Amino acid sequence: MSIGKISFNKFLGVFPTLERDERLDLVQQLEQSAQGNIDFIMMMVLSTSLASLGLLADSTAVVIGAMLVAPLMGPLVAAGHSLVQANLSLFRRSMGVAGIGLGIGFAASLIFGALNPGFEPTLEIEARGTPDLLDLGIAFFSGMTAAYATGRSNVMTTIAGVAIAAALVPPLAVVGIALTHGSPLISGNAAILLITNLVAIILGAALVFRMLKVHV
Repeated sequence: MSIGKISFNKFLGVFPTLERDERLDLVQQLEQSAQGNIDFIMMMVLSTSLASLGLLADSTAVVIGAMLVAPLMGPLVAAGHSLVQANLSLFRRSMGVAGIGLGIGFAASLIFGALNPGFEPTLEIEARGTPDLLDLGIAFFSGMTAAYATGRSNVMTTIAGVAIAAALVPPLAVVGIALTHGSPLISGNAAILLITNLVAIILGAALVFRMLKVHV
């Protein structure tokens, strides 16, 4: 066994793990997160509407508020869990719900973009049109944090902060807004940021669930 693998195993030995009952509660909670019910749909419509208005008004406070109420983190964390347990059914459901949410958000952003003639990119919009590796790192550790907070109920209150860090809805809104106003570069860059955030969150969540030993 290599030195690197030994060191990693030692780290896993001091990492908190979940008891059987805790794992069952976690699975039940994540199963609920992967349900695209009316509440999920309404929160996606409202959060993307808030994000679109905040981006167009260049209001950081409104954009942050939209991040707080966005429901996308739930199905993405569930997708990370499904990777660890090789649960193809849960993965499909989670990604399906996330896809529905993205579609709803995209449609809402197109509507708000069309209702706002004379578009000029605000600082909030431009910030989502220039993704970099730091954004990837932020999303990855956001996924890790969300998974840890979900698995460890005593730190569940950190989920709100994770939602802000992950920043999923603002780039989604920028994709639609910029597209309706003939700014394909901004729209494309925001789409790249959104996709990398989605992938990084799922992988970060999967890593933490692996450390929590939910696969056993």
